[in-house]
Amino acid sequence: MGAAEIIGWVDRRSANRDVGHRRRRGETHRLDSPMTRKTADWLYKHRWWPWLLTLLLLPIQLWPPSYWFEVRSVLVSSVKQGDPVTMVVEREVKRPFRGAWGVTIRQWDGAGWVTYCNASGSSNYRPDARFPVPLTMKWWTDGQCTNFDNGRYKATTTWRVLDIPLIQDRVITVDSNVFEVHP
Repeated sequence: MGAAEIIGWVDRRSANRDVGHRRRRGETHRLDSPMTRKTADWLYKHRWWPWLLTLLLLPIQLWPPSYWFEVRSVLVSSVKQGDPVTMVVEREVKRPFRGAWGVTIRQWDGAGWVTYCNASGSSNYRPDARFPVPLTMKWWTDGQCTNFDNGRYKATTTWRVLDIPLIQDRVITVDSNVFEVHP
């Protein structure tokens, strides 16, 4: 039994008769061409190659974001209103990459967390990069979130590892502790 018979291009009742033998010639003349038969035989003979391709690409797809970047904690200190909000971030950049980041600051209103400020941007991350001293919320949000009213807040930071060949973007999201701004 040839590949064309397995695929269904040939009527199994008669191997010499095309499936559409009663149709107009224009619809079935390519079914018996040598190129079509060779292609069908090649696909049947080499039916293992999709599995090999899957086995080669699957491990790359399974790489976690921690292969490039790992964040252990984001701690924000409580401050008096008007003072800069300082932070301590424990992170490790393991490999250089281009990334996008987004920070959402939420304020507690007594019934739930309400978005107070959003900031976003992109950066090039390198293993030898360090934070400024002191690390402030103004620097963390690229100057987009600077003034805080009295209240309780928390910051959610999301990083996207971009432009990795053959795989989709990797996402890391970390919430900070709840911090207070008081008079």
